[in-house]
Amino acid sequence: RPARAGTPPAAPRAAASQQPQQPGVPRGLGGVSLASAGRAAAFYSAAAALGASLNNGAARSARDVTVAAFSAAADGDGAAADPWKALGVKAGADAEEIKKALDRKKLLYKTEPGKLAKFEEAYDTIVQASLQARLRGDLSGVDKNILNADKVSLFGPYWPIKCTSPMRDIKVNVAISLFAAFVCWKSPEGLRNLQPAIYGMIFQIFRMFMKLVDVDPGPSALIDRKAATKHNNKRFFRSFYLVLGCFSLTLAASYWLPNVICELTKMTIPLKYLAAQEIYVTAIISFNLALLTSYYR
Repeated sequence: RPARAGTPPAAPRAAASQQPQQPGVPRGLGGVSLASAGRAAAFYSAAAALGASLNNGAARSARDVTVAAFSAAADGDGAAADPWKALGVKAGADAEEIKKALDRKKLLYKTEPGKLAKFEEAYDTIVQASLQARLRGDLSGVDKNILNADKVSLFGPYWPIKCTSPMRDIKVNVAISLFAAFVCWKSPEGLRNLQPAIYGMIFQIFRMFMKLVDVDPGPSALIDRKAATKHNNKRFFRSFYLVLGCFSLTLAASYWLPNVICELTKMTIPLKYLAAQEIYVTAIISFNLALLTSYYR
C-alpha cells in the first residue's frame, strides 16, 4: 500500500523468532548438529534392520548389523569401522571380556577424552544392538554372548577381577610398598611392628578406590545425587574389602600360621629370623597389596 504523503516509509519488520545462527551449527534442529542427528538416525536405522533380519529369517548376522551401525554412527575423522576392533577384542566375545576391554581402555586413555569417546561409542554400539535385538522378540541367529552384552553387572564378582593399571600407577603402588618395607627395616630392632604395613594398606585402599573411579565413573551427582552416592559407596566398600581381605590372608599365611605351627610342633626357629620376622611379613604384605592394586580391581 503506498505511503501517505510526507510520511517516511516504514522499515521492514524483523521476524520475532529469527535468532542469529551459531557458527558451525545448521538451523532446523534447535541447535543440534545435523551431522550428529544423522549419525543417531543411521544407528537406529541399522538397529531396526537387525530386528527385520531376525523376523524375516535373513542371513545377515547380528555382528554385521552392529558393524553397520557403528560405521554409520562414526564420524569422518578416522574412527574405526568395527566396534570389536576398536575395543581390541574378537568378534563375538562374551560380555565380560567386552567390559574388561573397555575398562582397560578407560585406564590407559583416561587423559585423552577424544580416544576414550571412541571406545565408549564402540561399547555402546554393541550393547545397543543387543538390546534392540532383544526388544524385537525373535532372538534366533543372535549369539547369546552378544545378546547379553548389556547385562554385565556393575562390579562383577566379589573376587578380584583382572584389570591392569597404567605403568605410572603401577610405579606409585610399588613405591608405597617399598617405602613401608623400608620403614620397617630401618626401625630399631626392639620397636619393629606391623604399623608400616597397616599404613601401606590404608594407602592402597585409597589407590584401589581411585582405580575404580577411573574404570567406572558412575552416574553424575548433578543429575542424580542419590544414585551417585550409592555408586560411590559401592566403590569404597569394594576397595575396602578387597585390600583388607588381601592384607588379612597374607598376614595369616606369613605371620600367624607359622607361629601356630612352631608352637604345636615345638620347632626351633633361628633367632635371626625371629628378630627380622616383622620385616619379612611387612615385605610380603606390601608386595601382595601392590600386586592387587596394580593388576586387579
